[in-house]
Amino acid sequence: MKLSVADNNSKKLGPFLCDAIEKSQDVRIAVAFISNKGINFIRKSLEYELLNLGTIEFLIGLDINSTEPKAIQSLFDLQKISESLELYCYASLEPASIYHPKMYLCRNNDDIIAILGSSNLTEGGLVNNIEINIIIESNEKEEIISDIYDTYNKLKFHPKRVIPDQEFLDIYFDLWLIEKKSAKIKSKDRSYQELKTSFQKKVESLQRPKPSLRDLVGWPKIVYERLPEKDFSNEQIYKFEKEFQDMYPENKNIRAKIRQQLQVLRDMGLIRHLGRSHWKKVGY
Repeated sequence: MKLSVADNNSKKLGPFLCDAIEKSQDVRIAVAFISNKGINFIRKSLEYELLNLGTIEFLIGLDINSTEPKAIQSLFDLQKISESLELYCYASLEPASIYHPKMYLCRNNDDIIAILGSSNLTEGGLVNNIEINIIIESNEKEEIISDIYDTYNKLKFHPKRVIPDQEFLDIYFDLWLIEKKSAKIKSKDRSYQELKTSFQKKVESLQRPKPSLRDLVGWPKIVYERLPEKDFSNEQIYKFEKEFQDMYPENKNIRAKIRQQLQVLRDMGLIRHLGRSHWKKVGY
């Protein structure tokens, strides 16, 4: 495992991220804010990734003061060109302190680059601002990588995560325009509250992301691959304890980790809890 720092001083995040995207097969980005300049900075790398049959996923926040509608529209339009790009929004207009992650995950086979820190997907975050980002270059056999992807999946399958459509983006754009007005003018704009109500109703009608095997990295993957195709108990999975211990020799509490991953798979909707220590794969 290799660790380094990108602070946009000694090392700029933007060029490093573009290179990592182009060398990856699977890219996942979860950020609170995006700007049009930020998207444009990495756009060629995104297009290169899609042209080479890679997959890209965005989890973005909708802080109405910071996330630009034009940037979301750009990703939405790119998604219409390639089904390999998936766009999900955290559908809340609350201040960004509610949703504030910055995660960039780039995977090439078993090799993974994980960037965690302070940079949003904006020009400032990528090249101009003074930031602090830890770059982890490792592989999925490292427990920290499994934990990072677990955190990402919690963001992806949050109840407020939605798959946007054009009407949703149009409402957000109209709200954003009003938000740019002064507080005095905004308070007199009757359409503002009406738009917020329309936004919430639209959110309720949108689809949510559904889990797939592609979402499983590290621990969830190896546990899921060993689940019986019928009802099963914790004890049946404990039979793989020695095998898991060989994979993760530094983990001294394998059974607790198995129980944790069963809960992770449950929360993702891939298994169902039937009762004390008993489970069932969904669809079987």
